[in-house]
Amino acid sequence: MTNKSAGVYVRLPDGWSQARVQEPLLIGLDARQLSPEMYSLLRQIDWLTGIDASGNEKPDVFNPAAQQPNGFIQVRQLLPEEAKSISTNDLRDLVVPIDQSQAAQDELVRKDPVSARLQPAFLLILEESVKKANGVHGVHLVYQLSTSTGLVTFDQTSLLDSQQTVLYQLVMTCTALCYAQYGSSVTSVQHSFTVNPTT
Repeated sequence: MTNKSAGVYVRLPDGWSQARVQEPLLIGLDARQLSPEMYSLLRQIDWLTGIDASGNEKPDVFNPAAQQPNGFIQVRQLLPEEAKSISTNDLRDLVVPIDQSQAAQDELVRKDPVSARLQPAFLLILEESVKKANGVHGVHLVYQLSTSTGLVTFDQTSLLDSQQTVLYQLVMTCTALCYAQYGSSVTSVQHSFTVNPTT
């Protein structure tokens, strides 16, 4: 999957589907703080494509309870207020507030060490800095989260261009059992994520 104007390439396994999504997901943004004008602007500066291992014509764009990997790739010009203040550390919290979730898990361990470790509400599996060509930088995370539908896994890469004005994200998710089965495919997709800024 290639978007030359956005400078992004991702290699999907055979049989996976992709479809352009017209409406912004607003991940990492507080919708209550968005004016109609800002929302309209987001629709113009956001490129969002859903990806789904099931091959469905209309991919699950972000369904952690799915039995096959799904997610999205996004390229978005940051709003002026975001660009002024965003840091690499902020990228960790764009889908799930990592530090807050880890602190809550630590508190559970403090109260009930055995149960909290056997059935964690949150488990950070991998966190690594990412540095790519042309100053593109960010973070890659893999973590598990206990939800009302069971244990789910997220595998996300969030990157900024060298000027920190453009956000590039590749986020995959599914149940923890699904990720145990298909994790190598998700990893290959993440490793293929190539960003060559066009501005």
